[in-house]
Amino acid sequence: MPLITPARPQIDFLLRTTKPFHSKKAAQDFFRLVDAYGPNYRPFKYGNYEPMKQIFNDKKEDEIILSWFEGADLSQEELESRPCHAQLMMKGRPPTKIGYFIGWHNWANSVLFNMISVNISKPFLKKNAGNMAQFVHFCDDLVRLFSPVHAEIYDYTSSIPCTNTKSAFIPDRLDIRCPALKWRTYFGPPYIKMLGRDTILNAPCWKTEELGDSIVLQLTETVYEDIPPALRQEVVDYFEESIDPQLRAELGTGFIFRPFDASQSYEKAKKLVPEFQIQELFGKNLDEAAVIEAGKPHLSIEEKRKK
Repeated sequence: MPLITPARPQIDFLLRTTKPFHSKKAAQDFFRLVDAYGPNYRPFKYGNYEPMKQIFNDKKEDEIILSWFEGADLSQEELESRPCHAQLMMKGRPPTKIGYFIGWHNWANSVLFNMISVNISKPFLKKNAGNMAQFVHFCDDLVRLFSPVHAEIYDYTSSIPCTNTKSAFIPDRLDIRCPALKWRTYFGPPYIKMLGRDTILNAPCWKTEELGDSIVLQLTETVYEDIPPALRQEVVDYFEESIDPQLRAELGTGFIFRPFDASQSYEKAKKLVPEFQIQELFGKNLDEAAVIEAGKPHLSIEEKRKK
Protein backbone atom coordinates (compact mmCIF):
# COMPACT_ATOMS: atom_id res chain seq x y z
CA MET A 1 0.00 0.00 0.00
CA PRO A 2 1.48 3.38 -0.98
CA LEU A 3 2.66 5.63 1.81
CA ILE A 4 1.42 9.20 1.79
CA THR A 5 2.30 12.16 3.93
CA PRO A 6 -0.47 13.41 6.24
CA ALA A 7 -2.42 16.34 4.86
CA ARG A 8 -1.54 19.70 6.39
CA PRO A 9 -3.26 23.00 5.49
CA GLN A 10 0.00 24.79 4.84
CA ILE A 11 2.42 25.86 2.13
CA ASP A 12 6.06 24.93 2.74
CA PHE A 13 9.45 26.24 1.69
CA LEU A 14 12.69 24.28 2.06
CA LEU A 15 16.17 25.68 1.38
CA ARG A 16 19.43 23.75 1.53
CA THR A 17 22.82 25.37 1.19
CA THR A 18 26.53 24.75 1.70
CA LYS A 19 27.00 28.34 2.88
CA PRO A 20 28.15 28.54 6.51
CA PHE A 21 25.57 29.25 9.21
CA HIS A 22 27.93 29.09 12.18
CA SER A 23 28.36 32.85 12.47
CA LYS A 24 26.58 35.71 14.19
CA LYS A 25 26.19 37.47 10.85
CA ALA A 26 24.19 34.59 9.36
CA ALA A 27 21.78 34.74 12.32
CA GLN A 28 21.53 38.54 12.17
CA ASP A 29 20.83 38.50 8.44
CA PHE A 30 18.06 35.95 8.90
CA PHE A 31 16.30 37.72 11.78
CA ARG A 32 16.52 41.12 10.09
CA LEU A 33 14.88 39.73 6.98
CA VAL A 34 12.09 38.20 9.06
CA ASP A 35 11.59 41.51 10.86
CA ALA A 36 11.43 43.41 7.57
CA TYR A 37 8.35 41.39 6.54
CA GLY A 38 6.37 42.58 9.53
CA PRO A 39 4.15 41.04 12.22
CA ASN A 40 2.75 38.21 10.09
CA TYR A 41 6.26 36.79 9.69
CA ARG A 42 7.46 37.43 13.23
CA PRO A 43 7.64 34.42 15.57
CA PHE A 44 5.82 34.32 18.88
CA LYS A 45 7.75 31.50 20.54
CA TYR A 46 11.07 29.82 19.91
CA GLY A 47 13.28 27.06 21.22
CA ASN A 48 15.78 24.43 20.20
CA TYR A 49 13.32 21.59 20.76
CA GLU A 50 9.62 21.00 21.27
CA PRO A 51 7.79 22.29 23.19
CA MET A 52 8.96 25.83 22.42
CA LYS A 53 8.71 27.93 25.58
CA GLN A 54 10.73 31.10 25.05
CA ILE A 55 8.85 34.25 24.02
CA PHE A 56 10.29 35.95 20.96
CA ASN A 57 11.33 39.54 21.72
CA ASP A 58 13.17 41.23 18.89
CA LYS A 59 14.47 43.86 21.32
CA LYS A 60 16.62 41.15 22.89
CA GLU A 61 18.59 40.33 19.77
CA ASP A 62 21.58 38.86 21.61
CA GLU A 63 19.40 36.29 23.39
CA ILE A 64 17.69 35.27 20.18
CA ILE A 65 20.95 34.99 18.26
CA LEU A 66 22.40 32.89 21.08
CA SER A 67 19.55 30.43 20.53
CA TRP A 68 20.84 30.02 16.94
CA PHE A 69 23.81 28.28 18.58
CA GLU A 70 21.62 26.36 21.07
CA GLY A 71 22.76 28.62 23.89
CA ALA A 72 26.47 27.89 23.41
CA ASP A 73 28.25 31.23 23.85
CA LEU A 74 31.21 30.38 21.63
CA SER A 75 33.63 32.74 19.94
CA GLN A 76 33.91 32.65 16.17
CA GLU A 77 37.35 31.11 16.62
CA GLU A 78 35.85 28.25 18.63
CA LEU A 79 33.09 27.78 16.07
CA GLU A 80 35.72 27.43 13.36
CA SER A 81 37.97 25.03 15.24
CA ARG A 82 35.74 22.22 16.48
CA PRO A 83 32.66 20.30 15.32
CA CYS A 84 29.39 22.10 16.14
CA HIS A 85 25.80 21.65 15.09
CA ALA A 86 22.52 23.18 16.21
CA GLN A 87 18.87 23.61 15.39
CA LEU A 88 16.34 26.34 16.10
CA MET A 89 12.55 26.14 15.94
CA MET A 90 10.11 29.06 15.94
CA LYS A 91 6.37 29.47 15.52
CA GLY A 92 4.03 32.40 15.01
CA ARG A 93 0.46 33.27 15.86
CA PRO A 94 -2.64 33.25 13.66
CA PRO A 95 -3.49 34.20 11.00
CA THR A 96 -0.23 33.03 9.39
CA LYS A 97 0.71 30.38 11.99
CA ILE A 98 4.16 30.66 10.46
CA GLY A 99 6.78 28.13 11.47
CA TYR A 100 10.55 28.07 11.05
CA PHE A 101 13.21 25.40 11.40
CA ILE A 102 16.93 26.14 11.01
CA GLY A 103 19.49 23.35 11.13
CA TRP A 104 23.24 23.63 10.59
CA HIS A 105 26.57 21.84 10.88
CA ASN A 106 30.03 23.33 10.62
CA TRP A 107 31.94 20.05 10.36
CA ALA A 108 31.34 16.70 8.71
CA ASN A 109 33.01 13.92 6.75
CA SER A 110 30.16 13.55 4.29
CA VAL A 111 27.92 15.80 2.21
CA LEU A 112 25.70 17.77 4.57
CA PHE A 113 23.59 20.84 3.96
CA ASN A 114 22.55 23.66 6.21
CA MET A 115 18.82 24.19 5.93
CA ILE A 116 15.97 26.61 6.48
CA SER A 117 12.39 25.37 6.44
CA VAL A 118 9.36 27.68 6.54
CA ASN A 119 5.68 26.77 6.65
CA ILE A 120 2.70 29.11 6.58
CA SER A 121 -1.08 28.77 6.80
CA LYS A 122 -2.65 27.91 3.46
CA PRO A 123 -6.02 29.56 4.35
CA PHE A 124 -4.14 32.80 5.13
CA LEU A 125 -2.38 32.77 1.75
CA LYS A 126 -5.60 32.03 -0.11
CA LYS A 127 -7.43 35.05 1.37
CA ASN A 128 -5.91 37.31 -1.26
CA ALA A 129 -3.28 37.15 -3.97
CA GLY A 130 -1.12 39.67 -2.15
CA ASN A 131 -0.51 37.29 0.75
CA MET A 132 0.79 34.57 -1.54
CA ALA A 133 2.87 37.03 -3.57
CA GLN A 134 4.47 38.30 -0.36
CA PHE A 135 5.33 34.77 0.75
CA VAL A 136 6.98 34.02 -2.61
CA HIS A 137 8.95 37.29 -2.30
CA PHE A 138 10.03 36.27 1.20
CA CYS A 139 11.26 32.91 -0.09
CA ASP A 140 13.00 34.66 -2.98
CA ASP A 141 14.79 36.94 -0.51
CA LEU A 142 15.95 33.92 1.52
CA VAL A 143 17.35 32.45 -1.70
CA ARG A 144 19.18 35.69 -2.50
CA LEU A 145 20.53 35.87 1.04
CA PHE A 146 21.72 32.28 1.53
CA SER A 147 22.54 31.12 -2.03
CA PRO A 148 21.11 27.58 -1.79
CA VAL A 149 22.13 24.63 -3.89
CA HIS A 150 18.43 23.71 -3.98
CA ALA A 151 15.16 25.15 -2.65
CA GLU A 152 11.46 24.54 -3.26
CA ILE A 153 7.94 25.77 -2.47
CA TYR A 154 5.17 23.19 -2.35
CA ASP A 155 1.67 22.50 -1.08
CA TYR A 156 1.80 20.04 1.81
CA THR A 157 -1.97 19.57 1.85
CA SER A 158 -2.06 17.41 -1.25
CA SER A 159 0.48 14.91 0.16
CA ILE A 160 3.77 15.82 -1.43
CA PRO A 161 5.75 13.41 -3.58
CA CYS A 162 7.89 11.42 -1.19
CA THR A 163 9.97 8.27 -1.10
CA ASN A 164 9.94 5.43 1.37
CA THR A 165 11.64 2.32 2.62
CA LYS A 166 9.47 -0.69 3.45
CA SER A 167 7.70 1.10 6.27
CA ALA A 168 9.06 4.60 6.83
CA PHE A 169 9.59 7.90 5.06
CA ILE A 170 13.10 9.09 4.37
CA PRO A 171 14.17 12.57 3.30
CA ASP A 172 15.37 13.57 -0.11
CA ARG A 173 19.14 13.04 -0.15
CA LEU A 174 20.59 15.57 -2.59
CA ASP A 175 23.83 13.59 -2.77
CA ILE A 176 21.91 10.49 -3.90
CA ARG A 177 19.30 11.82 -6.32
CA CYS A 178 17.52 14.91 -7.58
CA PRO A 179 14.20 15.41 -5.74
CA ALA A 180 10.93 15.25 -7.65
CA LEU A 181 9.98 18.66 -9.03
CA LYS A 182 7.68 20.60 -6.72
CA TRP A 183 5.51 23.61 -7.61
CA ARG A 184 8.42 26.10 -7.53
CA THR A 185 12.00 24.83 -7.58
CA TYR A 186 15.12 26.96 -7.16
CA PHE A 187 18.20 25.47 -8.83
CA GLY A 188 21.50 26.71 -7.41
CA PRO A 189 24.86 26.76 -9.23
CA PRO A 190 25.56 22.99 -8.92
CA TYR A 191 22.31 22.11 -10.70
CA ILE A 192 22.77 24.88 -13.27
CA LYS A 193 26.22 23.51 -14.07
CA MET A 194 24.88 19.97 -14.35
CA LEU A 195 21.73 20.70 -16.40
CA GLY A 196 22.79 23.83 -18.27
CA ARG A 197 21.49 27.37 -17.84
CA ASP A 198 19.65 27.53 -21.18
CA THR A 199 18.20 24.05 -20.67
CA ILE A 200 16.54 25.09 -17.40
CA LEU A 201 15.37 28.46 -18.72
CA ASN A 202 13.70 26.79 -21.72
CA ALA A 203 11.91 24.05 -19.77
CA PRO A 204 8.28 23.47 -20.90
CA CYS A 205 6.55 24.81 -17.79
CA TRP A 206 4.54 27.87 -16.76
CA LYS A 207 7.52 30.03 -15.84
CA THR A 208 11.29 30.13 -15.48
CA GLU A 209 13.40 33.06 -14.31
CA GLU A 210 16.84 33.93 -13.01
CA LEU A 211 17.09 34.96 -9.36
CA GLY A 212 20.51 35.91 -8.04
CA ASP A 213 22.78 32.97 -8.80
CA SER A 214 19.79 30.58 -8.98
CA ILE A 215 17.23 29.74 -11.65
CA VAL A 216 13.58 29.28 -10.72
CA LEU A 217 11.40 26.68 -12.41
CA GLN A 218 7.66 27.04 -11.67
CA LEU A 219 5.48 24.25 -13.02
CA THR A 220 2.04 25.93 -12.88
CA GLU A 221 0.57 29.36 -12.24
CA THR A 222 -0.85 28.58 -8.79
CA VAL A 223 0.32 26.38 -5.95
CA TYR A 224 -3.26 25.58 -4.93
CA GLU A 225 -3.99 23.23 -7.82
CA ASP A 226 -2.58 19.74 -8.21
CA ILE A 227 0.24 19.53 -10.72
CA PRO A 228 -1.07 17.57 -13.73
CA PRO A 229 0.87 14.28 -14.02
CA ALA A 230 1.22 14.79 -17.76
CA LEU A 231 2.90 18.17 -17.23
CA ARG A 232 5.31 16.84 -14.62
CA GLN A 233 6.17 13.93 -16.92
CA GLU A 234 6.71 16.28 -19.87
CA VAL A 235 9.17 18.41 -17.89
CA VAL A 236 11.04 15.37 -16.55
CA ASP A 237 11.23 13.85 -20.05
CA TYR A 238 12.59 17.17 -21.32
CA PHE A 239 15.44 17.14 -18.81
CA GLU A 240 16.21 13.46 -19.36
CA GLU A 241 16.41 14.02 -23.12
CA SER A 242 18.80 16.95 -22.59
CA ILE A 243 21.40 14.62 -21.08
CA ASP A 244 24.14 13.20 -23.27
CA PRO A 245 22.69 10.14 -25.12
CA GLN A 246 25.54 7.85 -24.10
CA LEU A 247 25.11 8.75 -20.44
CA ARG A 248 21.33 8.44 -20.73
CA ALA A 249 21.67 4.95 -22.17
CA GLU A 250 23.98 3.95 -19.35
CA LEU A 251 21.65 5.23 -16.63
CA GLY A 252 18.36 4.06 -18.11
CA THR A 253 15.09 5.79 -17.29
CA GLY A 254 14.15 7.38 -13.99
CA PHE A 255 17.56 8.80 -13.15
CA ILE A 256 16.51 12.39 -12.51
CA PHE A 257 13.64 14.10 -10.64
CA ARG A 258 12.14 10.77 -9.57
CA PRO A 259 10.33 9.08 -7.92
CA PHE A 260 7.11 11.06 -8.02
CA ASP A 261 5.24 9.43 -5.16
CA ALA A 262 5.67 7.36 -2.04
CA SER A 263 4.79 4.05 -3.69
CA GLN A 264 8.15 4.10 -5.45
CA SER A 265 11.11 2.86 -3.43
CA TYR A 266 14.22 4.88 -2.68
CA GLU A 267 16.46 3.61 -5.47
CA LYS A 268 20.14 4.40 -5.15
CA ALA A 269 21.29 2.57 -8.27
CA LYS A 270 19.96 5.11 -10.78
CA LYS A 271 21.04 8.61 -9.93
CA LEU A 272 22.36 11.78 -11.43
CA VAL A 273 23.44 14.45 -8.99
CA PRO A 274 25.63 17.55 -9.14
CA GLU A 275 29.07 18.00 -7.70
CA PHE A 276 28.62 19.81 -4.38
CA GLN A 277 31.42 22.00 -3.11
CA ILE A 278 31.11 21.60 0.64
CA GLN A 279 34.45 22.89 1.88
CA GLU A 280 32.79 26.08 3.17
CA LEU A 281 31.02 24.05 5.85
CA PHE A 282 34.15 22.98 7.63
CA GLY A 283 36.24 24.39 10.45
CA LYS A 284 39.57 25.84 9.45
CA ASN A 285 41.59 23.06 11.09
CA LEU A 286 39.92 20.13 9.39
CA ASP A 287 42.39 17.77 7.76
CA GLU A 288 42.75 18.63 4.07
CA ALA A 289 42.38 15.00 2.96
CA ALA A 290 39.07 14.72 4.78
CA VAL A 291 37.80 17.84 3.04
CA ILE A 292 38.72 16.45 -0.37
CA GLU A 293 37.04 13.10 0.36
CA ALA A 294 33.90 14.76 1.71
CA GLY A 295 33.63 17.00 -1.32
CA LYS A 296 34.00 14.15 -3.79
CA PRO A 297 31.40 14.49 -6.58
CA HIS A 298 28.72 11.85 -7.05
CA LEU A 299 28.16 10.83 -10.65
CA SER A 300 28.46 14.27 -12.17
CA ILE A 301 27.70 14.58 -15.87
CA GLU A 302 31.15 15.90 -16.72
CA GLU A 303 32.91 12.91 -15.16
CA LYS A 304 30.55 10.47 -16.79
CA ARG A 305 31.20 12.00 -20.19
CA LYS A 306 34.94 11.54 -19.73
CA LYS A 307 34.57 7.81 -19.08
